[in-house]
Amino acid sequence: MTLWLVKSEDVWIQGLSKTATGNFMGFAVGGPFMGGHTLVLYRNSLAPADASSSLSVLFDGEPILEERDEQGRAEFQEPFTLWAARRTEWNTSLHDQAVLEMDEVINWTVGAWPSRFQNNPEGGLYLFRLPQGIEITVTGVDWMSAVIKMAPQAKGQSGYCGNFNGDAADDFAPAPLGSAPPQTIAAWNTPVGDGLDVVPDSENLFKLNNSTAGLVLLAEVESASAPAPPLAEQHCAGSRMEMAQKACAGIPSDMMRQACITDVCLTGNSSAAHGIAEAELLEERVNARGLSVFVGHGSCVDTEGKRFRTLRTRNVRSKLGCESFLRSLRVTRGVLGAQLRVEGTCEIVVDLHADIDSMVAGVAPPGGSWAEDVADEVAVAELSAEDYVAGVMDDLSWSCWRLN
Repeated sequence: MTLWLVKSEDVWIQGLSKTATGNFMGFAVGGPFMGGHTLVLYRNSLAPADASSSLSVLFDGEPILEERDEQGRAEFQEPFTLWAARRTEWNTSLHDQAVLEMDEVINWTVGAWPSRFQNNPEGGLYLFRLPQGIEITVTGVDWMSAVIKMAPQAKGQSGYCGNFNGDAADDFAPAPLGSAPPQTIAAWNTPVGDGLDVVPDSENLFKLNNSTAGLVLLAEVESASAPAPPLAEQHCAGSRMEMAQKACAGIPSDMMRQACITDVCLTGNSSAAHGIAEAELLEERVNARGLSVFVGHGSCVDTEGKRFRTLRTRNVRSKLGCESFLRSLRVTRGVLGAQLRVEGTCEIVVDLHADIDSMVAGVAPPGGSWAEDVADEVAVAELSAEDYVAGVMDDLSWSCWRLN
């Protein structure tokens, strides 16, 4: 269907989802703030590997950004309305770093969120700058990945991107149990609020020109004819879940293991686990020692959910400082990662057999000293004996990094 991403008195941004699985295939921008102009970006094929499925851009129904140089770059400008650019690589002087730093709820097997916009992303990297300081960054990865950057509308807004009143509770509700596999339930929230109805034909920006009007009609036909996924594939319960958990049990990384369980659950094919295991092995071999990797929001745990021994600093209180201190310990034996609690101090995660006395005596944190109660007083049986930070305990007040 065509749906409202942002609906306000001045700004209209619509999205096009195709097939029963809701692949994001296009967005359209219009409304009074555009002065009667419209911008549409869409994917013209459901086959992502198909060369013909590259992204296409229309301004007032006419193609733009098609004349590209040898590096695949192109630009277009309509004074006071639009500046558009196509690139093949991320440019720090052009693109907004905040796009890469957005939190991701689920680590999908298509890749970590920043990778959708880096390293020659599929379909190209598009940037659209519009009136009112609105920016939209798009690639063709995972059908289409897009970020809308804009200020809240003074007269209110609605749609699938929310109303931006500072209260997330009136933008979405937690997904009902059983509506998705447990590993993806956090990304399956149910939208609530205004502006969630199908966009009527009279307001549908995709239907203002023949090219995208045909795309909408095709989407409607495909959605009507596509069979609904089998119930077992929607819920992935019982024996299918047991098979997935067994096939993926040997993958140390919690994120990769969850992605593996999701793939095996939804496809019913246990061989998917082998590919993910090989991908993780390759990642561990390629990543040099000393690279800190953000694991997630929560305290660091092993594959069984057990906590690690930690050493508390006295004055390291920022994420940047904690991660920087962790990297400085890359050659220190026994260091596995770091964790930081909101309004707390950085804690260095170490393995069970680390020589704490030597470590404390030999390394000084930024600010000069360790905390007086530097080490956790926890029974050894309750601490992890593993040497790999695999995931996080579900507590959003913490942040965890792993040292590769």
